[in-house]
Amino acid sequence: MKNKIGVWLDFKEANIIKLNEEEHTIETIPSEIELVRPKGGARSKTPYGPMDKISERTFLERRKAQEKNYYDKLIVAVRDADDVFIFGPAEAKDGFLKAIKNQAGFAPAVRGVERADSMTENQKVAKVRAFFGGG
Repeated sequence: MKNKIGVWLDFKEANIIKLNEEEHTIETIPSEIELVRPKGGARSKTPYGPMDKISERTFLERRKAQEKNYYDKLIVAVRDADDVFIFGPAEAKDGFLKAIKNQAGFAPAVRGVERADSMTENQKVAKVRAFFGGG
């Protein structure tokens, strides 16, 4: 039997659902992406003086690096699969697909990418089983 894996992900965590003949296993990988918003700068000591700006680029570059690390962890987790199905509620699934396409020696075939809302574990497993035809 082929090794089939479904990946439900958002920017908080990813669930790796591995299907076997009769059973399944679920592995949860936290994203470790900081969910902070840049706040305003600081006032100078003189009244009505200039305000120091904050660098939004710094926050964006940090976020981009954290997303790359998250996708790299997921790629390592699904590397032994034959077929991969990606689904989730946010843009994380699209970023993961892009990271897979940029990976040089990625062996598993991505069979589908679908939009899915927040789900329970049983719903996620059922969706993966239905996608792969009963698994």
